[in-house]
Amino acid sequence: MTDTIKHDAARRRYSLVIDGVEAYLTYQRSKPGHRRITHTIVPDALGGQGLGRRLVTRAMEDIIADGETVSSSCWFASALIDKSPVWAKLLA
Repeated sequence: MTDTIKHDAARRRYSLVIDGVEAYLTYQRSKPGHRRITHTIVPDALGGQGLGRRLVTRAMEDIIADGETVSSSCWFASALIDKSPVWAKLLA
């Protein structure tokens, strides 16, 4: 899959559009150097393609690159973060 995930920092949103349908991840910045993932939304039309995992992975790559910490109120993102020892170390 070559579709590109776009990051809109002003809207605090990662998104991916396939055939006109958008999957996205949103986050908040409660303090400098920290992102709180709030939602990972993949419409039924795009389900089962691993897009939620791709969105969380992209967000976590950026968090690592920026030297930030993370928390999550999104059950899906929380589950992925908890399963990764590298990502779990960034929880705050």
